[in-house]
Amino acid sequence: MYQLMIIDDEPVVRAGIKQLIPWGNYNFELCAEGMDGKDGLRKVLDYSPDLVLVDVKMPGMSGIDLIREAKKAGFEGKFIILTGYSDFDFAKSAISLGVRAYLLKPIDEDELLNNVQEVLEELDAKKNLDDYYTLSELKARQEVLYRLLMHSADKDTLRKEIKLYGMDFNYHSFCTAILSTKSTYLENDSNRAKEREELIYKDLVHVDKIIVDDKLVLICKGRSYQELLTILVKNNERVKRTFGEGFFIAISHNVAYWEDLSFSYECAKLLSEYEFLYKDSDSVNIEILNQIGINSANNFMDRLCSLIEIGDVDAIHLTMKELNHSYKNELMKESEVKVLVIHNMVLLHSVLQRRYESKKENFPNFEKFIDGIKRVESLEGLLEMVADYCEKATLCIGASTTDVVVKRMIAYIEKNYDQDLKLEGIAKIFNYNSAYLGKVFKKEMGESFNNVLDTIRIENAKRLLLESNLKVYQVSKQVGYSNIDYFYSKFKKNVGISPKEYKHK
Repeated sequence: MYQLMIIDDEPVVRAGIKQLIPWGNYNFELCAEGMDGKDGLRKVLDYSPDLVLVDVKMPGMSGIDLIREAKKAGFEGKFIILTGYSDFDFAKSAISLGVRAYLLKPIDEDELLNNVQEVLEELDAKKNLDDYYTLSELKARQEVLYRLLMHSADKDTLRKEIKLYGMDFNYHSFCTAILSTKSTYLENDSNRAKEREELIYKDLVHVDKIIVDDKLVLICKGRSYQELLTILVKNNERVKRTFGEGFFIAISHNVAYWEDLSFSYECAKLLSEYEFLYKDSDSVNIEILNQIGINSANNFMDRLCSLIEIGDVDAIHLTMKELNHSYKNELMKESEVKVLVIHNMVLLHSVLQRRYESKKENFPNFEKFIDGIKRVESLEGLLEMVADYCEKATLCIGASTTDVVVKRMIAYIEKNYDQDLKLEGIAKIFNYNSAYLGKVFKKEMGESFNNVLDTIRIENAKRLLLESNLKVYQVSKQVGYSNIDYFYSKFKKNVGISPKEYKHK
């Protein structure tokens, strides 16, 4: 119903206008009455009616002044003047203010009705147009979300459209959830289906919703996937109590940038394939991969990150061989392997971009890399792609900063502690002056090169003494000490007892 207001200082006139035509039949209802000009203006601005019937001459403020002030204040409703004065100046002023009609009292019922019907047609046309643009904008936003999830548009285009439609993506964390159900009993009851959807995301803020492949997809902004899971599981219990059956929830990992939401969505989509296994628990998330018999070697992000930072390409390829062996031993499905790899690589990419922000533009094309993982048809090919990405990231980062140089030194020592290591030799390998490198190393580590080397050797000696049947002199050689007495003195200095006492104890 459209809102109608009558403003006239004579109560009898107001009562007569209310009874003159059946307003409800023409989709109008009276929202308020104005007793004079000033009272009418205040109520026009308070109620913002669609149509105002107003007298011209009233105490305190004329109808013309009321219309003028209302327009100045931004009021966009329509006015019809009802007056007993056929003053040309009044009519001229009314026309300049865009008044819909200027009718003389006593009011002719047919004349008023004709004008009301014309106003009604104009209001309906405007409403239909507003509804059209609202629906069009909603569809446009949904299209932006769809292309964001499908990664089917470049970042600059998406960024412009996000700004154009006022979509808020100014957050530091994003994740996606896919909600599916096999229930069909609500398909013919759209209201009940809508109620169920509203109940599942109750108490969630900063969430965009979109239907993809007949499944409800939630894009959560500013929350971790653990927080999202907690809320959805709680709400899902309410859904089941109210409607008999809830949703199956698949939630992916977090990403730091909205540009990476397509990777998060792909992980959620692959996780949703576990519905058969986890239907009873109603949900699955990235952590479930650690609970399905897959060993911890698959959480390789931290390891690869360290190897990339120190530039250890050989160890990167060795890690790929270990993953190959692990995946084959576990008899993992293609979808399981790809979920794990995408999850680790998205996290790795985010960490490297944060740590080396000034160089992130030079990083390998991550979108192309992930797309390749989705398309690759063999495990060997997939792991070759990962190794290639890591090698390129290593070249991009380089080893120019002192902390990275020291990390590379530590990695080199840990791999070669059994050799005759000297600071001068390592300085040549890393192309540094040995005196400068020694100062840098001590500043970063808080210990001299020789002390750190001794610590690494003694820790490995302790391990060998406990885990092998090697004699003390054999352990001494295996950890890089050719002189057994020197080994004894270093061991006792670091551990407090001799190697034999340590093994016995």
